[in-house]
Amino acid sequence: MYVRLGLANPKEGMTEDALNYFRDVAIPVYDQVSGILSAGACINNEGQLMAWTMWANNEAKEAAMDEFQQNLSGLADLITEPPTILEGPMIAAQQYIMVPKDGGDSFFARFVMGGGMQDGKTYDDAGAFMTSTVYPAYENVNGIYASAACKVDNDTGFSFNFWTDHDAAHAASGVITEVVKDAVANLIKEAPQELTGECNVWKNYVDFPVGKL
Repeated sequence: MYVRLGLANPKEGMTEDALNYFRDVAIPVYDQVSGILSAGACINNEGQLMAWTMWANNEAKEAAMDEFQQNLSGLADLITEPPTILEGPMIAAQQYIMVPKDGGDSFFARFVMGGGMQDGKTYDDAGAFMTSTVYPAYENVNGIYASAACKVDNDTGFSFNFWTDHDAAHAASGVITEVVKDAVANLIKEAPQELTGECNVWKNYVDFPVGKL
């Protein structure tokens, strides 16, 4: 699987307009392409429009570049500058609660931007850390839907986890803190940036069953 994440700063007074644009225009555009698995957006804790799409593979994403450009063109009047785009293959993932196609409940999204790898480490090591340490830790908490890591290049990437709501993520803060502490001690140079938000603009194009993706 392949994930494309976009971060954009809405113009003053246009935050909800930007989010509504993704719901009313961008998602219907993606409805017309093949190979897309999921699309979602929210306003994160930095006030940004945070939007993401998940694809069967990079080839499916590349085949939809015309649609990406169409959506970005329409969004241009609502944001201060072109969005920052991060994308890459999913190198580790686990689904804890089954989420069906066209599910409608809102959820809490937490994206984690890596703080750079320690000398001698690569983002492949981060993927191994997710599989061996992070995912087993999350198995002992309630309310987590899924967690995954995506490799942007050899030394950078991002991860994300989705929760039933903010309270579920907050209740797991102790586990999250220990995981981050372990990562800083053994893997990354500094604590990562966390971008979070309540997501009620999203669409799944396939079912996501429990298990490793």
